Amino acid sequence: MTKIEWEDSLSIGVDLIDEQHKMLIKRIKDLSDAVTSSRGAVQIGKTLGFMIDYTEFHFSAEEKHMKEMSYPGLDLQIQQHEEFKSSLKHMVTEFEEDGATAQLSEGVNTYLINWLVKHIKSIDSKFGEFLREKGLEG
Repeated sequence: MTKIEWEDSLSIGVDLIDEQHKMLIKRIKDLSDAVTSSRGAVQIGKTLGFMIDYTEFHFSAEEKHMKEMSYPGLDLQIQQHEEFKSSLKHMVTEFEEDGATAQLSEGVNTYLINWLVKHIKSIDSKFGEFLREKGLEG
C-alpha cells in the first residue's frame, strides 16, 4: 500500500498553500491507514467527500493567489485542477455504483498520492520559485 507523509521537499514556500497541502496529505494518509486496517469502506466515502469540497476551496484559493500575482503558469494550473476534479468525480461515481471495493480503495489511495506529489513538485513548486524570483513573500 502506498503511503504519504508531509516532507519538506513538498513545501513550495507559500505558507497558506503549504498548510492546505498538509491538510490534503493528512486526509490521504487517513485513507491509507483505513484501507490498511480494513476500514476502507467507510473512510473512502468520507475522504472522497472531503476531497471534493476541500480541493474546490484549495484550488480556488491557489488560483486566486496566482491571478493576483500575475503568474504566467495560471492556465496550466487551472487545466491540471480541472482534470483532477474530473477524475475525482469519476471515482465518486464508481464508489456510489460499486461500493468501496478493495481495488477501488487502493486505486483511489494511489491516485491521490501520486497526483498530489507530482502536482506539488512539478506545478505548484514553480509558483513558489516565481514568487522568490520576484522577491515576494509567500
